[in-house]
Amino acid sequence: MASTTGGFLIGFGLCIFLFSFGASLVLAQYYAQVMEWRDEAEQLYAITHSPAYEAFMSALENISPHANQIADAISLIPGLSPYAEPLRQIGGAGSNMRSVYYASESIYQAIQIFEIAPQYLEYAMIFGLFLMAIGIILVAKARRQK
Repeated sequence: MASTTGGFLIGFGLCIFLFSFGASLVLAQYYAQVMEWRDEAEQLYAITHSPAYEAFMSALENISPHANQIADAISLIPGLSPYAEPLRQIGGAGSNMRSVYYASESIYQAIQIFEIAPQYLEYAMIFGLFLMAIGIILVAKARRQK
């Protein structure tokens, strides 16, 4: 029984170690490049989550249906008709601002995860080595008892 458990721990520990080691190698290739973008991502997040940005985004989204009605009315007035099309773009601008808002959240969270990932991968490699060591001890004890 100890031999089987030991073999399982060796195999499982090896899988954890190899997966973590491989992920660390891949992460190491891109880590410096992604961390260069950290300041820009934090700045974008701060801007898109500022009260002024959120208020303006909400205002554009709320004005959008009325802006289309105003654009329809303005398009009938000869001197103001060129301004009708920009008014129709207000809804799209609000929607684009909302997309940037959510994208900045995703980028900010991804960079935070990317920043702490190497540490957790190291912990996983140590855990894998620990499981393998326990497995080797169990297998060795089982073989001595035979």
